Amino acid sequence: MAAESSNTQCDQEATGTTKRSWLVVSDLDGTLLDHFDYSHQPVDALLQALEAADIPVVLNSSKTIPEMIALRQELENRHPFICENGSAILIPTGYFSTAVADAFVEPGSPEFLILETGTPRDTLVRYLQADAIKHGAPYLAFSRASTADIVEATGLSAEQAELAQRRRYSEPLLWQGTDDERKAFRERARSAGLATLQGGRFLHLQGPTDKGRATELLRRCYENDGSTNIALICAGDSENDLDMLAVANVAVIIRAADRPPPKLEKTPGREVIVSNAEGPLGWREVIGEVVFPTSTAKSKVPKNK
Repeated sequence: MAAESSNTQCDQEATGTTKRSWLVVSDLDGTLLDHFDYSHQPVDALLQALEAADIPVVLNSSKTIPEMIALRQELENRHPFICENGSAILIPTGYFSTAVADAFVEPGSPEFLILETGTPRDTLVRYLQADAIKHGAPYLAFSRASTADIVEATGLSAEQAELAQRRRYSEPLLWQGTDDERKAFRERARSAGLATLQGGRFLHLQGPTDKGRATELLRRCYENDGSTNIALICAGDSENDLDMLAVANVAVIIRAADRPPPKLEKTPGREVIVSNAEGPLGWREVIGEVVFPTSTAKSKVPKNK
């Protein structure tokens, strides 16, 4: 059974006479990585095929810079990445031949240019402290959590949990209160000029940015560097991916085991496809078919055993 698609625009354009420059931007947990064990084994062969075809795969996640660097190395990914729900874009030094406006290199870390769009974490923690005095804190914040707490909540190893704590632009909250309390909290944060994004496990407090804005910024970097006719494929599985999915030409919604897929309407310039399979199996299912249509998929994308 084919994945659920809102139309057939993707197949028509992918096989047309105008060559498209595919750019894949993907969420991680529950999308490219398994929600429960964080495995990427089902997509390894497809990632290799995309790299061989010179199709960039940009990782776009709520994860921290250290987490993303470690995972990027594990996946043998050489492309830019977006961390903490759009709060910063990291671009390998020399990746683009043109200058990236407002990007900087941190002392002692010359391998990446950093383009910041987020709010410092200290500002967020101060907001939480002031809000808790008036309204309580029916959540466990990462800034108050121990490594053991994070391991228990996420299933990460202790080493991975330590990397997850090294946040710069966001504060994940493990919600322990009622839905009404969460709704009220989100309204107060919005009134204070902050944003909240619901991920697969955590409610993320951050500045007024999101994965979609960062994706658009990075897309313009590719265009400024000479890439033309970019076709943007974005893949995600939860509410905090909707802003990213909304800017895509092809929005790939990956099914999750514990909740219905987020809803996104098609537009004349955006196809919406919902996978049948969950997690990385769904990622392989849809993106393999979009980029390497059925006639060539078997030869281009060997399935992992």
